[in-house]
Amino acid sequence: MKLIGQALLDGALVVLPLGAVALLVLGIIHRLQAMADPLSSTYVHPAIAAALMLLLLCVLVGVLVRSATGRQARRLLEAGLLERIPGYRLARAFAAEGPLMGQGRALRPALAHIEEGLCPALVMDEFADGRLMVFVPGSPAPMSGAIYIFTPDKVQLLDVPLMPFLRGIASWGLGLREMIEAEAARRA
Repeated sequence: MKLIGQALLDGALVVLPLGAVALLVLGIIHRLQAMADPLSSTYVHPAIAAALMLLLLCVLVGVLVRSATGRQARRLLEAGLLERIPGYRLARAFAAEGPLMGQGRALRPALAHIEEGLCPALVMDEFADGRLMVFVPGSPAPMSGAIYIFTPDKVQLLDVPLMPFLRGIASWGLGLREMIEAEAARRA
């Protein structure tokens, strides 16, 4: 029963935010469609006009976010609202080059020395003294796991793509061997 409860919680943490974003986008499209209806009903379908208006709005906001005033507004928005949303910082780390990223760094795949073995891990952050904050994901649910703080000699950074690395973890390690062996061959 405890396993089912954990699975429910893990699934809800993925499905509910995605559903909320989908509903938000659909709500925006619906409102834009209502605005576009009188303007476009004879030439273009209102849904197409709404989608184009949404794209234009995204471009406009993207330009504003990249300006000096926009960067300051982004920092205030992140500190006041977005950082309080569960999963926002992780999503921001996955989208390391996104417009809201700022000074943060992307997650880095690695192998962490734990006991007598190596564990697939993600380097999340680095302390001023060089120590690394490392997340060791569970398998097959890589969004849950344990956080460790290691000295750099206990962590071997990998030059592999993040998403295939996470897919390998979610697949009970299938595909990781090939990735790690190819990385070792490149280094040799």
